Amino acid sequence: MRDLIEKVYQHSSVHVYTGATITEATGYVGNFVTKVKSDRGVIEIKHGAAVIAVGTDVYQPTEYLCGENDRVMTQLELEEQINKGDEKVINAESLVMIQCVGCRNEERNYCSRICCSESVKNALKLKEINPKMDIYILFRDVRTYGFSEDYYREAAGKDVKFIRYEPEDKPQVEAGESEEGRPVLKVTATDYILGNKLEIDADIVALAAAVIPSAGSKEVSQLFKVPLGPDGFFQEAHVS
Repeated sequence: MRDLIEKVYQHSSVHVYTGATITEATGYVGNFVTKVKSDRGVIEIKHGAAVIAVGTDVYQPTEYLCGENDRVMTQLELEEQINKGDEKVINAESLVMIQCVGCRNEERNYCSRICCSESVKNALKLKEINPKMDIYILFRDVRTYGFSEDYYREAAGKDVKFIRYEPEDKPQVEAGESEEGRPVLKVTATDYILGNKLEIDADIVALAAAVIPSAGSKEVSQLFKVPLGPDGFFQEAHVS
């Protein structure tokens, strides 16, 4: 990544503006004029095309004790803790991941597309660090697109347990104690294959939080006259 950044900054035909904001955009395809305000002042750029890549934001869950218990975190936060080598995470005896948090519901009726792959990736990394850790992924549908399907199979082969739940019967998370008396998160879920309720003592609960439209999407869409879809994301170009 450092090498790539260096190549970009040193390329004679690439100009990078950090801390930048677009204040005005006029023109049409092949002949745009865009004003950019950045740390280097205000500049007017004449260009023929624009790539709009504003990214997304992450839904901040309030479900499953998130924000109330520091052992409940998002997958993004879990990945940060894994990279830091947080002992509370990498030495956990049991970890439960819950998918589709904040999406595929009435408020956000879409799949965020990256969550299953992110969860499987983090599960495999934790298994690499601590093979004895019990990892459970509570899912509605596993959607590991493309080559990520291979990682899904690898995770299942390494004893990551996948348990499906229905949206009308979501998992429940409560703070409690294990039989040995240590503080845990009691995760209750229905296993539809076994046909009974499961109770898992988890040291960590990781939530696959939905991706939501970037805060700047609406403003950029108005500047460049690019329509947003009903979910607030940029609409794909028509095939014609």
